[in-house]
Amino acid sequence: MTNEEINKISDILLQSLYDYHFANNGVSYVLPKAMVNTDLNSKQAIEYLIKMEYAVDSGQGSDNLVLGITAKGMEYLKNK
Repeated sequence: MTNEEINKISDILLQSLYDYHFANNGVSYVLPKAMVNTDLNSKQAIEYLIKMEYAVDSGQGSDNLVLGITAKGMEYLKNK
């Protein structure tokens, strides 16, 4: 998968996190790690968002990713 393809998926995921954040009063999105591990493209996109500090995973030590958008991620979307 190319960087451009990862960026496209990352942008879609980030927009989804943004929408989820505001639709659910700031609650993080919970996703089983086993599900993410079956889709390499999504896994790379999520890792990219976390690396860029656009999203944060607060589910360390559990079987779930607990993804939330960061202020930096919101700013990125606003300026896109």
